[in-house]
Formats: sequence, C-alpha cells, structure tokens
Amino acid sequence: MKIDTLVLGLYENNCYVLRKDEKHKDCLIIDTGLDGRPLVEFLQGHGLVPEAVLLTHGHADHIAALEDMRELWPKMKVCIHKNDAQMLSSPKANLSALAGVSFKTSPADILLDDDATVLYAGISLDVLHTPGHTPGGICFYSSAAGVVFVGDTLFAGGVGRTDFPYGNSEQLITSIKEKLLVLPETTRVYPGHGPATTIRNEKKHNPYLK
Repeated sequence: MKIDTLVLGLYENNCYVLRKDEKHKDCLIIDTGLDGRPLVEFLQGHGLVPEAVLLTHGHADHIAALEDMRELWPKMKVCIHKNDAQMLSSPKANLSALAGVSFKTSPADILLDDDATVLYAGISLDVLHTPGHTPGGICFYSSAAGVVFVGDTLFAGGVGRTDFPYGNSEQLITSIKEKLLVLPETTRVYPGHGPATTIRNEKKHNPYLK
C-alpha cells in the first residue's frame, strides 16, 4: 500500500491518500482538511483519481473539502458511519458554526455500519466503530498492510477530545481498548492530527490508557 500524508488547513489535519502501489492512479482518501486546495493540487499534479473519500467522523475539519472535490470528481463516493451522517448537513453538529465558518455538505453516498468492509482502488479496509469522540467515529484497518487510520480517536500520546457535543470520554476509552489495543502491536497508527505511532507505543506510553 502506498500512503501519502498531507497536513491540511488551520487545524493541521492529516489527510491520507492511499493507492495499491506507486503505479496505480486510482486512489482513496481518508478525511480532508478545512482547506482542500493542497489536496486537489496533489491529486491533479500526480494524475490521481479518487474513487472514494472515507470519513473517520463528521467534524468540520475532516469534511470541509468534500464539495470542491465532488465538483472535480463527480463519480467519487463519500462514505461515513451512519451515526455521524447528520453532521454533514448540520453546521451545528459538525462544529463549523462554532468555528465561525458555518457550512454543510451534500449527504454521503454510503452509510457504513459496524464491522463493515470497504473496497476502493484495490484496497480493502475493515471498519472499526470507535465511538466517543463522536457517535459515529470509525477507524479503517488493513491487516495485510499492518496499518490503521484512526481519525481523532487516538493520537500519539493522547486521545480524542470528548468535550464537544455528543462526546463521551468513557465510551472513547472503551472503544480504544476493545477495538484498537487488541490489534497486533506492530500495527502502524495514522491519526487525524500529529505524528504516526504504533499500537505497541500507545499501550506502553499513552497516559490516557493506563
């Protein structure tokens, strides 16, 4: 799996562009930033065609570039967990109203369920439902590649915020322990913000998981 990481926007979101390998032009994207122009420029500059955007959750800083991308790639599918689907159309729920940049997007094309599997651009990812940061927070796991994309569920040395509406700290910690810490310790963890880490590192050193 070829993984390109772009750090986008005011909140320095990690956006991941995934390809089966270097030669393939079809790709899938995990999350977007508030400003999607660098992402669009990257895709166009490399001649890449996104088959889908997979959303780890529905907060504004992860969804803002969707409409711009849909205009350029109308066949692209947008996928989100069913419990966060309403965030796309609600500035209050997606926190854009709180940030003073109120916006909404069109509905998702595909609503994901617990323990689903997605297959785009020749890449298969298991959906791990990890509520707590948001009700529909999800992670995308590839056992074949030994990687998991965790959005704002888990960070290097930290965990996602739960002081936003719909957040639940107890639920978040339970999600991490039951869905992520059970993965092989060598699994590389790609979060929504900040550096990558491993399951081993977080089990040993993350103070929130003791």
